[in-house]
Amino acid sequence: MNVKTALVTGANTGIGKEIALSFASKGIKVFIASRSYDRTLPVIQAIEKLYGAHKCEWLSLDLGSIKSIDRCADSFFEQNVSLDYLVNNAGFAGSRGSTKEGFELAFGVNYFGHYVLTRRLECALIRSKNARVVNVSSKVHSIVKKLDFASLRKPTKSLSGINEYAVSKLANILFTSELHRRYASLGISSFAVHPGLVDTEIWRTLPFFLRPILKLKGMLTPEEGARNVLQCAFVDASTHSGKYFSKCTPSSPSTLATDQELAIKLWEQSESWMNHYSK
Repeated sequence: MNVKTALVTGANTGIGKEIALSFASKGIKVFIASRSYDRTLPVIQAIEKLYGAHKCEWLSLDLGSIKSIDRCADSFFEQNVSLDYLVNNAGFAGSRGSTKEGFELAFGVNYFGHYVLTRRLECALIRSKNARVVNVSSKVHSIVKKLDFASLRKPTKSLSGINEYAVSKLANILFTSELHRRYASLGISSFAVHPGLVDTEIWRTLPFFLRPILKLKGMLTPEEGARNVLQCAFVDASTHSGKYFSKCTPSSPSTLATDQELAIKLWEQSESWMNHYSK
């Protein structure tokens, strides 16, 4: 019997942790890709206590570094298994700066790092013959009115970082659409999902003055947010692949997020960047 596998980024806390626990409860072997082993260890121990030894593995991953992403993919390939579920969950909001390769920080981590990881793992996804890629997005993507490619190669400009966070989540929807167009025929289904406004550590770097606003909006628990994401992992792919989900149902993203020419341009530019920084 072949055991199904899942790789979840940023599963050491919050939504990712709950997603990893849910996968493990279904007998799926989970690979948690994160920056810190020490912070991930409690999740690994919880999974092994509940579901048995060797049900969870840790992979070192810094999404702000192409070299780290390459090493993560290489470590996964050493397992000699296919990949059935890839949940691109890790991310943050409110930090300012740039990645090691000079991308705006939120764009580089929340979108581009996941783009590269997905492309690096595409052979394992194709080998599954029925793989799912779930990209965590946000309804805040709708505030973006134009995708300025030049700004993606500069440090964070806005004081709060929210504008750049929104751009990264728009990019994840465009990525999902183009991934579906290019890879659905190879057995890879793709989904973008707004998990809801969830009370997790993603907001830990948000400027202090903005945090009370989030509380007033009524935040979901990590368990509730995880359910929205997991819906995409198990929904009927034949009719929903390439779609954007919100509140566990297919929803309409912004007009910009449905621009196929923009999705193609972003994919091609991302591929060019990836190849430039490849091994």
